[in-house]
Amino acid sequence: MTSRHPVRLVCVDLGGVVVRIRRTLSEALHAAGVPGYLLEGISEAEMAAYRATAAAHQRGEHAWESWIEHAHGALGGRFDRDTLARAHDAVLVGEYPGVARALGAVRSAGAATACLSNTNDRHWDALLELPSFGEIEHRHASHLLGLEKPGHEIYRAFERATGVAEHEILFLDDLEENCAAARACGWNAVRIDHERDTATQIVAAARAHGVAC
Repeated sequence: MTSRHPVRLVCVDLGGVVVRIRRTLSEALHAAGVPGYLLEGISEAEMAAYRATAAAHQRGEHAWESWIEHAHGALGGRFDRDTLARAHDAVLVGEYPGVARALGAVRSAGAATACLSNTNDRHWDALLELPSFGEIEHRHASHLLGLEKPGHEIYRAFERATGVAEHEILFLDDLEENCAAARACGWNAVRIDHERDTATQIVAAARAHGVAC
């Protein structure tokens, strides 16, 4: 179905749309070489504390070195700092094939491109090196704005930063709760299936909303 209002800007999430990620702490720690029996020992209270400090990190409240200390403490000191750093870096697996080309096609069709992601300073520095970032004109993230999805404030901050009206934005995210929040703000939003070809989904969503790419 084609949108009644062709969009001016296509905004992508990063993890699960542009780059494949390990989606749980256990997956990341396993990739960092932590044996399974140690992963099973993490308590619910430690996981809750870890999630809280990770959320603060992605809001920019902790810089990298500070966050490592907070994460180490949240998990009861059971993993050394080097292991936590390796696990954190292992979250980013690699860019999905064809995404840079898909975003380039959107730009060639006359629409602007942007990102709006819940991320942090360490991951952001790595993401900037991806080929896809060369095709993203407006670069926004939770740690830069001090806000996080799905809070409505981050969507409004993005509108102010880009000067694009809500109905002119197409937002692509792999989490339905983030898409639902965007729709509540008046944005067009399409959920991307992170287990399928994301580049094809980006192009299909853009075309469905009036971008002739």
